[in-house]
Amino acid sequence: MLAIGLTLLIAAGVYYTYVTFIATRGSEDLTVPANAGRSETLDREAPLATQASAHPSPAWQELYPGELLPARQWADPRGSLDLKLPEREGFTPISAAGRPSFVGEIGRAERITIPAIGVGAGVEELEIQDLGDSSAYLTPSFTVGHIPESPNPGSHGNGWYFGHLESPVSGEGNVFSRLPRVPEMLRTGDDVHVIVESGGREYLYLVSQTELIHEDDMVLYQASDARVTLVTCFPRLRYDQRLLVTAQLIGFRDLTA
Repeated sequence: MLAIGLTLLIAAGVYYTYVTFIATRGSEDLTVPANAGRSETLDREAPLATQASAHPSPAWQELYPGELLPARQWADPRGSLDLKLPEREGFTPISAAGRPSFVGEIGRAERITIPAIGVGAGVEELEIQDLGDSSAYLTPSFTVGHIPESPNPGSHGNGWYFGHLESPVSGEGNVFSRLPRVPEMLRTGDDVHVIVESGGREYLYLVSQTELIHEDDMVLYQASDARVTLVTCFPRLRYDQRLLVTAQLIGFRDLTA
């Protein structure tokens, strides 16, 4: 019994040391502000549920891809708008000068891909979990969850998507296990794209910023442009913070059979 007690005490000490000193090491580097050349208009005061999208089509957007590009590419605008990059190939830029024509209602997200970090997962609508005296959204296992009240792909506003970092005990998957790599990629000048598929069309988003906040400070907010925000828990074995990765809509393409 003494040996068991001593083992448990050591294990508790190791766990406390990890979550207190090791797990949070470098967490300040996970917050990367938006570049000056990228659109960044947030309305954190407006609750998500009260801001229904009045313009469900990307054709409404006054977005020009050049404004969303890193400052390092401004000296060569023609090269920076090259859509022949693997993750941009076939996409039509969304701009005020040449607005694309959309027919029909934009549907729910079906799949999310982040080529830069090798993420590819299906998307499901989040369900409400009854906690007795309260309720909460239940993130689905092995897929990305979309907040039903937030905009659909390509729509005006901020679409919210949640995924597990890891779940070694409950076995719910780790679709966003590589999401913490994004901040460092932004700091080194890499472009990170998020592709969201819906109804035979793919929407291309460019990551503009990341933010690490405590779970108690987590608030769903709307935006005045077309964007998505990806969310996962952090750090490992502690999970009391939320990593937010925000990306703006810059293009679209139709999928062929």
